Amino acid sequence: MALVAKHVPPPSPEEKYRALRKGVQRAASYGLTSVQNAGFEEDDLPIFEQVLKEGQLKVRISFALPFEKDPGPDALARYRALRSRHASDRLRIAAVKGFVDGVVESGTAAMFDPYPGRGGKGLPRWSPEDLNRTAALFDREGFQIQLHAIGDRAVSMALDAFAHAARTNGARPRRHRVEHLEVPRLADLARFKALGVVASTQALFAEPGDNHNRVYVPALGPERAARAMPFKAIDDAGVVQAFGSDWPVFSCETLKGIYCAVTRMTPGGTPPGGWEPAQRISVEAALRHFTRDAAYASQEEGVKGTLAPGQLADLVVLSDDILAVPPQRILRTKVLLTVLGGQDTYRAPDF
Repeated sequence: MALVAKHVPPPSPEEKYRALRKGVQRAASYGLTSVQNAGFEEDDLPIFEQVLKEGQLKVRISFALPFEKDPGPDALARYRALRSRHASDRLRIAAVKGFVDGVVESGTAAMFDPYPGRGGKGLPRWSPEDLNRTAALFDREGFQIQLHAIGDRAVSMALDAFAHAARTNGARPRRHRVEHLEVPRLADLARFKALGVVASTQALFAEPGDNHNRVYVPALGPERAARAMPFKAIDDAGVVQAFGSDWPVFSCETLKGIYCAVTRMTPGGTPPGGWEPAQRISVEAALRHFTRDAAYASQEEGVKGTLAPGQLADLVVLSDDILAVPPQRILRTKVLLTVLGGQDTYRAPDF
């Protein structure tokens, strides 16, 4: 891809501006009122500020800066300045995001045991020592740390880093996150709760489509596939689980995500009974993970995530009560109205 991509001219600021306007409008039409953006270019912040100034930023956005190895005093000072500058309820920076490993399909997710057929145990992007040291530095500065960790070894490394940060910097409330944790060792789930770490998962990752069945599951092998995307086991361990989308890799349509988490089936209803059905969860749990728990994951549960006195007036009106209809009906449910801070950001043409 790089052979072609290097010849494609970068988008102009005007193209980025138009794309952002279109993107936030689409998000609002899906019923979203807040998003957490874990990958962005710092130079694009003025475009977000412009759209916000124009009153067209139709979702609240929390950004994460890059989790850079061994940040020096100047880098940390710059990160602190960005955090101070962007601290509103519409546009904020409070976290850093790093990658511990790759993905299952390419065999780069870091595992304890070899991949069947191809061999190898994946490619950790950090040594444990470097990861622990860097996590302790950002933790000392009060940044929330979000670590992409998909394989069981990578998840364990991320938890080790958070434990090291707590030992180094002392006891205090923390809310670091492991992003994706697709195939954790079930024994490690208890460590999430003990360390106060959020399990940041993606409901649509469990959709058993062609890529899932032909590439993902065979790459894992039967033992690991049986414990992949363990939404129910995470809940049963008492861990705070926040659902997201990983958009644009997957759709950010929340209703599709809720359906998938509840059924573990494709929109066409396959396989009957769902893929690894023991990990299905209730509609109420899926809805909570997309709302209250997602607000908790961004350290904002005090102002949003629930409909309660004193909370921000962010809400969505749906065409059906998804807590009362059959799961298949969730896919036919429409977003009729999205409200952000008491102002309409989307209204269906016939509503």
